[in-house]
Amino acid sequence: MEKPEIRLLTWDNTTNYYDEGADDNKSFGVQIAFDDLWNAMAFISLIWIMGLVSEKLLFMPSLVGQIFAGIIFGPEVVQLISPPFDKAFVLLGEMGLTLFVLEAGVNMDFETLKLIGLRGAAIAVFGSIMPIAIAFGIASALVGSRREAIAAAASFGPTSFGITMNILQHGNIIQSPTGQLVVAAAIIDDMIAIIILSQLEALVGSVSISSILIPIVSSLLFLVVGGLVALFLMPRILKSYIFTKKETSVDKRTRIGLIVMFAMLMGMMKATHSAKASHLMGAFLVGLVFCRDDDMRVLFSRQFKRMIQWLMRIFFASTIGFQVPIKQFSDAAVLWKGFIFALSLSGKMLVGLLVPNFTNQPKRFTGSHLRDCLIVGCSMAAEGEFAFVIATFGVNAGILDEKTYASVVLAILLSAVVSPFLLRFIIRFFHPAPPKDNDEMEERSLEENIEEIHQESLMVEDSISTSPAGS
Repeated sequence: MEKPEIRLLTWDNTTNYYDEGADDNKSFGVQIAFDDLWNAMAFISLIWIMGLVSEKLLFMPSLVGQIFAGIIFGPEVVQLISPPFDKAFVLLGEMGLTLFVLEAGVNMDFETLKLIGLRGAAIAVFGSIMPIAIAFGIASALVGSRREAIAAAASFGPTSFGITMNILQHGNIIQSPTGQLVVAAAIIDDMIAIIILSQLEALVGSVSISSILIPIVSSLLFLVVGGLVALFLMPRILKSYIFTKKETSVDKRTRIGLIVMFAMLMGMMKATHSAKASHLMGAFLVGLVFCRDDDMRVLFSRQFKRMIQWLMRIFFASTIGFQVPIKQFSDAAVLWKGFIFALSLSGKMLVGLLVPNFTNQPKRFTGSHLRDCLIVGCSMAAEGEFAFVIATFGVNAGILDEKTYASVVLAILLSAVVSPFLLRFIIRFFHPAPPKDNDEMEERSLEENIEEIHQESLMVEDSISTSPAGS
C-alpha cells in the first residue's frame, strides 16, 4: 500500500512560507511573505508612535499623527504598505468605523435623544448645504465646467464621524447633551453624504427617476421608521421572545444579547447597503436597540473597547491617510487653491449658532452656551472618510481633473487636522483639568460595574436555588 505523501510548510528566511513537496515550489493554503509581515508590524508600531508624539510632544490630537503616519509610510511616499496590502488596512479601518458607530448607538442616551433629535437633523442639513454652497461658488471661479464645480463642492458636505467622536470621547463630552447632539447630526450627515454620492453618480451615468429617488426615500425611511422600530418595537420583541426567563443571570443574558446584536448588525448592514442607504446607519440603528440596556452597554465596552481603539488608529492612518495624494502638493497652484477651498468649511462652523442653550443661561452665546456652540461647529467642520470617497469618485469618473482633486483633498486634510486641534483646545479651555488617564479610569469603572453586576446575579441565583419549590 502506497504511503500518503507528507508535505511540510517551512519558513523561507528571505521571503515566503513554501511547500517543500510541491512541484515548482508551489504551496497550498494562503501564504505571506516575511517582508510583508515585517512591514505590517512596523506600520502598526509607527501608527502608535506618531500618535503618541502628536499628543504628548506636539500637544495635538493623536489622530493627527496617525493620519500622517498613513500619508508618509503608505503607498504614496515610503511605500512601507503597498498594494494589495493597503486594501487590507483600509478594510480593517472600515471595520473599526462600523464598530465605532455601533458603539455610539449603544451609548446614546434615550432621554437626551428625544430632546435633540430634530435639532440634530437641522444641524446636519444646514451643515451640509452651507459648505456645499460656499464651495460651489469657489469652485465655479476656479474650475472650468459647472459639472466639475458640483463634484468639487459635493466633497465638502460630509462630516467625519470617526474624527469627531474620537475627540469628544477623549474630552468626556460624548455623553453630554452637546455630544449627543453631535452624534445625531453626524449620523444624519452621513445619510446626506450617501444621497449626495448617488446624485453625483447620476452625472456620469444614465439619469432615471429611480436612481435619484431611491437613495433619498430609503435613507429617510431607515432614519424615521428604522429609528422608531429600534427605540420602541425591537426592545419589546427581545424582551418577549429572547429574554423571557426572569431567572436568567445577567452574564448569560448579556452574552445572548451580544449574539443577537451582531446577527442584527449583519442583517441591517446588508439591508441598508442594498437599499442605497448608508451601512453605517444600519450599524447605528442596531446600537439604538440596546441603548437603554445598561448591562449590555457595560459588557459591550468591556469586550470591544480596546479592539475598537486600535481599529480606529488604523482607520485614521489608512482609510484617511492613504487617500492623500501628497506628491501633488508640490504644485503651488494646488496649494493655494486647496487653502481657498478650505474656506468653505466656515459654513459648517456657522451651524454652531443653531445649538440650543442646554444650561438655560440668561445670555446666549456666553459661558457654557458659547462652549457648546464652538464644540458643535468645530465637530461638524471635521471632514473625513465620506469626503474622500466623494472626491475619489469624482476623479475616477473623470468629473474632476487630478489637480482639482488634489486641491480638494488638501482642503479636506486641513479640516481633518485643524478641526480636531481646535476642538481639543476648546474642550481644554472650558474644562482646564480633565482626568489625566481617562482610559484607565474608564476601564476601572467598567470592571467595578461588571463585578457588581456579577455579584448581584450570583445573589439572585442563590436565592432562587434556596427558595422552597412553588413559593
